[in-house]
Formats: sequence, C-alpha cells, structure tokens
Amino acid sequence: MSRGSVCKVLGNERLRERFYLLRIEAPSVAETCRPGQFVMLRSDSAAWPYLNRPFSIYDSDGDSVIEIVYEVVGRATALMAELARGDKVCVIGPLGTAFSPADDRLHVLAVAGGIGMPPLAFYCKRYATACESMTLVIGARSGIDLLVPVGLMGEGVDVIALTEDGTKGRKGLATDGLTESLRAAEVDASDVRIIACGPKRMLDVVRRMALGAGIACEVSVEEIMACGVGACMSCAVPAAGGGYLHACKDGPVIKASEIDFDRWLAS
Repeated sequence: MSRGSVCKVLGNERLRERFYLLRIEAPSVAETCRPGQFVMLRSDSAAWPYLNRPFSIYDSDGDSVIEIVYEVVGRATALMAELARGDKVCVIGPLGTAFSPADDRLHVLAVAGGIGMPPLAFYCKRYATACESMTLVIGARSGIDLLVPVGLMGEGVDVIALTEDGTKGRKGLATDGLTESLRAAEVDASDVRIIACGPKRMLDVVRRMALGAGIACEVSVEEIMACGVGACMSCAVPAAGGGYLHACKDGPVIKASEIDFDRWLAS
C-alpha cells in the first residue's frame, strides 16, 4: 500500500526505560509485510511534527496486527509513548526492501546494534525453522539499552547479548559476538549469510568481516527520511561505483557490496 490508512492502536507497552512496544491493527500491512520492511507513521495529535516517521516492523501476525518497537528520542516518539488502546494512527506501508528469505541449507548470523534489533528479530521469528541454524547477536552500550526479544530461544535461535560496559550479558561489542559465531560456524562460506542492522560504523565492520570470510552480507541502513517513497531523495546512501542509493526505495535492506562505505562514513 502507498496511501496512508487510519489504524487503531491495540496496545502501547513500556518495555524498559525509554523503549516501547506499539501494537497496531493494520491488516493491509500485516498480510504482506516481510522482515526488513518499514512503515511511515503519524498520530492524529495536533502536536505531531509535520512529517511522518519511519519505523521498522518488529512483528506481524500475518493477518491483522503489526508490532513496532521504538525508542523515545524526540518529540514524535515522546507523543507515541502517550498513545493508548483505541487511539488512531496513520500508517503507510509496508515500504522498502526486505531481507532475502532463508532456506534449509543456510546458517544465518544476524547482528543488531542498539535499536537495530527489531527487523532482525522479525527475521528470526519468520525464518528460524526454515534454515539450518539461526544466531542473533545483539549489542548495546549498557544494560538499560539492551533489548532481547522474548521467546526466540524457544524457537531454536541462539541469542548472544553483549554490552560495552558489561552491565548485562557478555562484555563487548556486537561485532565481537559475530567474530565468535564465525569461528564456531564450521561450514562452507556459501552456506552462511550475515544480516545486520545498526550504526553505520558497525555495519562497516560487519561488512569487512563478511568480505574477508567470503560470506554474503545484507545490511539494513538508516538515514533521515522525509517521505518514505522515493520522492524527496533525502535518504541518500553512496553507492559502490558512484551515484547514490536511497534507503526508502533501494533499501533499507541492501547488499553490503553495493554500498560505498568510505563515502557513507565520511558524510
């Protein structure tokens, strides 16, 4: 769908500190969305900023309900935190590209940094039983920033949680968890896929590690986005070989080899 639909809020649960789980009745999104795609959202509050805001889809029941995990970081998300059951929001989506589906030969290593966890958790939920093995590495600055999806381990996903200060999980970076997982994966590189979402410097490290190991890698990129449908061209990501990709229509999921990380990191 490309036009906004007015949808009902089913719940808005505070997970911890500044993180929330928003449940929305949005059948046209829930029926078709795939892991890695996103929605543009706005509330009907008069105080809402002029532009819609993009949010990765955390889960879908495949029928009528989607879930969004978000962090309160500014005016729009602060207003979202006040939403209650029965309130209305405008939803545009599903938008953007998705991660490639998993198959029964693949060993998938998913690497999340910070609030990059939601689309990867969606992927794990969707494909855990469809692949040979699934590992989700989640990194955060400290325990109050770490979100670990409930229930994934029961679905056969190996979850590795790390914090930079060691206040929860293991001490280290998300990329340290990836290093460990790569060492443990004694399989042919062609049977491994790395997917990642998080800060672009983390994505660059993940990309270099995948390249060095000869492993296919897809990353979900984040840039300031105004329209979400390729009209404003504000979410530019430098493309390998010159020119630009756009996070909203060429992404957010892009093959790591298609991004010029040197130009992107310098921007």
